[in-house]
Amino acid sequence: MQNPFEENQTPIRPTFLTVLCILTLTWNAYKFYGAIPNTFTPEKVMESKEQANEMITEMLSKYMKEEDLEKVEESQAETAKMFEKDNLVLSGGISLISSLLLILGAIWMWGLRKKGFWVYLAGNAVGVLAPIIIFGGQIGWSIGIMSFIASAIFVGLYTLNLKYLS
Repeated sequence: MQNPFEENQTPIRPTFLTVLCILTLTWNAYKFYGAIPNTFTPEKVMESKEQANEMITEMLSKYMKEEDLEKVEESQAETAKMFEKDNLVLSGGISLISSLLLILGAIWMWGLRKKGFWVYLAGNAVGVLAPIIIFGGQIGWSIGIMSFIASAIFVGLYTLNLKYLS
């Protein structure tokens, strides 16, 4: 039986840090799983995207004017760069790496290890910069900015818990 007057020797992980780690692990496991087809079967992803574009165009052609439909097709052409085979493989591979770094960082922070925060920060940097470098243009910057906003929120929340990490 433990003496109730002795101080607890094992540090206790705050509930907020626990929730952050669980959210990080869950989201990045999903992101990792989603990047697998891009990396290993890009042809199937490209085929699915083409079929989706055809369905959307067919459906919208019933309800839209010709000039509006042309704008939709221009938008589809702009996003087509994301679905080129080389870009799919590269973005999928980098997404796998980013997800692994984020998962590893969250696991280490779960164990109250400060180096997990730095690994997590590196994973976020990779995730923010990759779409800008790979896709460029409006699409790459849009994805990069959205990633930056989400990353900044979580990095800020993890920063609040740095005092518990050693």
